[in-house]
Amino acid sequence: MAIRLGSTVINCTDLETMTRFWCAALGLEPASEADDFRLLRGPHVNLSLQRSPVSARDQMHLDLYTDDQEHEVDRLIGLGARFVRHVDDDPADDWVILADPEENLFCVCAKPADEVRDPGAGSAA
Repeated sequence: MAIRLGSTVINCTDLETMTRFWCAALGLEPASEADDFRLLRGPHVNLSLQRSPVSARDQMHLDLYTDDQEHEVDRLIGLGARFVRHVDDDPADDWVILADPEENLFCVCAKPADEVRDPGAGSAA
């Protein structure tokens, strides 16, 4: 079992403009082309863009990747996180939204073990 920071997710209203900007700024390449979500990959970092109404409080959040989602969610709740909801409509894209002790949201994403240990492996949420 393992957990790692998989991506920082930025909420935005204009996905195409933000994709061009962040790819140029950080030397990233788009790794997904969904209408409402874009993963940008680089050799040392992932950055994700998510189409969403933007509010000052929720402009970005962390995605944590783990190969043992239930264990890590329980562990993080034990450390003071609060369960918000589980999104598992698509078996290939399963995440739990938690809030830290100051109510900042973050996601715990279920991923295969090799992707958790090797940031360059597989696809990401």
